[in-house]
Amino acid sequence: MNDEIRARIRAEIAKQGVSQAEAARQMGLEPQELNRALQGRGKIAPVWQTILDHFGLELTVREKPGQSE
Repeated sequence: MNDEIRARIRAEIAKQGVSQAEAARQMGLEPQELNRALQGRGKIAPVWQTILDHFGLELTVREKPGQSE
């Protein structure tokens, strides 16, 4: 994940008005897992990273249609 995606996730957590630890629990994650991901130490599946790198692609995040409040 890139810095833009991590920043977007942090913004979404703030928008919900919950702590990072609470957001992690709501997602079924351990708080440490979410923290590692947001620190850039979490990894996407290696096979997908290889595929994306091969084609010069990166993942991006956008809001799903109909999800805004």
